[in-house]
Amino acid sequence: MQFKRYRRKRPSYPIASVDNALALLELLRDFGTLRLSDAALELGISRSTAHRLLAMLVYRGFADQDAAHRYIPGPALGVAPAGMRWTAELRRRVHPHLQALSD
Repeated sequence: MQFKRYRRKRPSYPIASVDNALALLELLRDFGTLRLSDAALELGISRSTAHRLLAMLVYRGFADQDAAHRYIPGPALGVAPAGMRWTAELRRRVHPHLQALSD
């Protein structure tokens, strides 16, 4: 699975663990499901680190696991997953145009 993270101006004093946890929330929100291996690959971290971050999101209700052990948005996100294939495709197609407008 290939994910594209938005490029934003980095804060002066970034905290990697917080950034990684928030990036996982964005992935869950935008794609609806997330495998541990994809999370680790996307963030450039070990599987064990990704597992610990996702375990904390599960603990706080921001993520859950389905029967296939994939991570899905949890009740604390307050929205249904937007991970339908057409929404991911729409984002992929629209993002370059929105970026050009922003620039």
